[in-house]
Amino acid sequence: MAGTVLRTPETEADHRLFRLLHGRSVIKSPELATRAAYTVPNVTTTSPALIVEAGKNRATTAGRMTRVRFLLQSEIERLKLRVEELEGRPQAREQSQCAKAASLPSPPLSGTASKEPSPGNFDPLSKLGGDRRVWAGIYTSSAQSQLKQYYGPASSFYFIGRMSSFLAMRLQQPQLNHHIQPISASMSFASPAVPEDGALEKTDASVNGTAIAESLTATQEDYFLGLFWQSYHCIVQIIDEVEFREHYKSLWATPGKSRKPSALVDIVLALCMQYGVAFIPRPNTGTGHGVDVDASDATIAGRWLYRRSQTLLSAELESPSIVTLQCHIFAAYYLCNASFQNMAHSTLALAVRTAQMLGLHLEPAEDIPRKERELRKRLWWTLYAVESKTCMKLGRPWSTEISQVTCALPADDHELALLSGSNFASSGDNVTWLTYTIQNTKLILAARAIYVAFYDKCADVLGASTQTSLYSDTQDLEDCAQFLQSGMETLHTWLQDVPHTLKTNRKGAGEPFSNDRSPLEVELFAPLWLQRQRLLLELLYHNLAMNLYRPFIVFSTAASSSLPFSESNAIMCVNHAITIADIMHQFLAETDILRGWHEAFQWQWNATLSMIGYILTYPLTASTLSARPALDKTIDVFETLGKNFAVAASAANVTRDLVAKADSLIHHSRENISSQSPSPYDDIVPLQDNPSANLVSNYAQDANNFLLADGEAMYQNPFSDSVDLAFTIDSFNGFQPNWAGSTDMSSMWNFAQDQDAMLLR
Repeated sequence: MAGTVLRTPETEADHRLFRLLHGRSVIKSPELATRAAYTVPNVTTTSPALIVEAGKNRATTAGRMTRVRFLLQSEIERLKLRVEELEGRPQAREQSQCAKAASLPSPPLSGTASKEPSPGNFDPLSKLGGDRRVWAGIYTSSAQSQLKQYYGPASSFYFIGRMSSFLAMRLQQPQLNHHIQPISASMSFASPAVPEDGALEKTDASVNGTAIAESLTATQEDYFLGLFWQSYHCIVQIIDEVEFREHYKSLWATPGKSRKPSALVDIVLALCMQYGVAFIPRPNTGTGHGVDVDASDATIAGRWLYRRSQTLLSAELESPSIVTLQCHIFAAYYLCNASFQNMAHSTLALAVRTAQMLGLHLEPAEDIPRKERELRKRLWWTLYAVESKTCMKLGRPWSTEISQVTCALPADDHELALLSGSNFASSGDNVTWLTYTIQNTKLILAARAIYVAFYDKCADVLGASTQTSLYSDTQDLEDCAQFLQSGMETLHTWLQDVPHTLKTNRKGAGEPFSNDRSPLEVELFAPLWLQRQRLLLELLYHNLAMNLYRPFIVFSTAASSSLPFSESNAIMCVNHAITIADIMHQFLAETDILRGWHEAFQWQWNATLSMIGYILTYPLTASTLSARPALDKTIDVFETLGKNFAVAASAANVTRDLVAKADSLIHHSRENISSQSPSPYDDIVPLQDNPSANLVSNYAQDANNFLLADGEAMYQNPFSDSVDLAFTIDSFNGFQPNWAGSTDMSSMWNFAQDQDAMLLR
């Protein structure tokens, strides 16, 4: 007679329950478990053996059933608790989301399909921001046209807008945008290929290469290409040197004829001309002169090669190749160097789409030769890094998400370095010339993870309130400041993993990548490519960290004791800015590594804004004592670079003007303190004709008077008794000047925020 059939145990709990009931284990084989049912012996069976067995156990049946009921009840309670635990996991996951977002993301090695919702529950708008209250940015014109573009709260344009409004109130005079921005090529030209009159040059009328080829001889082209291998090639590692040289040689196949046009060769030459011409002194560049960008400026050198490259690429848009993508990436670098930030951003978006068309975001197939497979990886991650860096710089959304990427980070071993086509000697610590791409990518991935987590946190905080800016509520500001500090550990983790070979040593007991003000040790006999990689990696690190901390330079009248986390972040921001100024000043004086490197100039300008903003907000802190002399170094840097390209000379003039205003406000703040108490400042000489020189002298003379026992903590709220100045805009959300008969600045700065009109207390 058949036994009673039970369902197959599906969980470990079911297995244990079966053993408790029947005294034996279930079938362990999955195959047998799916074919067989477990049966309970029937005590009424005609089998003699079973009858005997049943008789032996009948006496203990009642006790055994009692024990089974107890065990069943215990198992039921355990399962209930397990269900409650599983139901509580989504909340726990939500609570840990920010911490996970701030950790360094590891690119996936292979694709893993995410679990999609069932069609019946699918909501096409479920990911829409909707009512999510994000930190709004600014609409402003940053180029020749008066049309406005959007820049997020992480951008320097947003920071300039806040600084402009602050100065307008403090000085009771308008601070227009062109007074706080250096004159760049994008303010003089509509694009790199269009001169001031708006018409195309005649040499660009044809794309057959004749007119442009006559402007550069074969010898000149060979000179500029020679610059490429020791400059951009060791930083932007996306072409094979051997293959490029063979391709270039083939373009001169006909003796006596000009070179055949090539989109890749043209854009590489344009980039090299932009770099190389920056070594040539400009005529008539005395102090304060030569600030206008003209057609001969280094930042737009090679622009007709750039334009011809773009014209040739237009025929490849429907069927792009690896070469097409290489051209887009180099074009983005060229545009960024020339200050055409929006064009560079658009070009990077096109490059991302091109890379996705080529499948570079996916792990390369195993049947592809290793050399080509690794080149595809370097192409993708170089593009991903520069696009992420640009989006963070401008405060705009990404073109792609890392969740869509299955391509692993490229390799950097010695065998691959030999296969790559370039003859760069390997260094210690298993470091090759290819290691830079990995470390540069990991650095930007770390900064991006912190950036995403921080601004998501800001959106959550703003969503819980009715504000559109963090500066309207001190508690919200402090919560976000504390959150950022915890997230910055991700950058410190990256720093610990950087090979020592890729770090520039400091003199004395100084630590590489630190803010301890120690000078860098220039290694005279290290190869140029390695020195450049070390230096640019450290400068990028300081620039990214500075940008992450900078939102906490609040331009407010709040007392120091009420904003400890925010002010700590502001100090970290200015420390990174000072380090950038120190490095730039030292290396321009001692080496040529940074000459012609236009991005380094942009980092210096970015650091200058941070230092001036900090001094305006905290005029009497110990960090200001370091930042103010660093601004003098910054002016020296701009004057040095200004001898070679005009935007740097213009930056020197803008910095002088801002420093003079900062000095005036510092002096006014010190006078307020002196008039309120018996003066530790009685021996300070009032500022005369040269406020900058006097102020630095006074700083050196009276530094001890400024330093309190807790070092950086001194802040006496110098604006509390400002004479006849109206402080009615707390966080400068509206950014309108606030004085009688003021001129409306909204035509220059249009912030996508409400005017909260609350003072930070």
